[in-house]
Amino acid sequence: MKYLVIAKSLSTSKGIVTEGNYVELPEKEVAKIHLMKPGAFEAVEETPVFKSSKKAPAKKKRARNSNGTLKADDPSTPDVNEAYE
Repeated sequence: MKYLVIAKSLSTSKGIVTEGNYVELPEKEVAKIHLMKPGAFEAVEETPVFKSSKKAPAKKKRARNSNGTLKADDPSTPDVNEAYE
């Protein structure tokens, strides 16, 4: 769980942490520190991190002629772009 340090400084398994820093510690260690310095920590709710399920749109691929050169768009068909597949 994540905790906000309220005490001026504390020695933990993560090293020395100072007031205002956030630290992630096991419950047993927090209980021991709380016995020595009551009110040294304040529990912080962890906000879940959601990854976007949307994938980046695929890049359009240019259409090619049979000899490998790029196709041009036909201006007589405004609703279709023949230059891309």
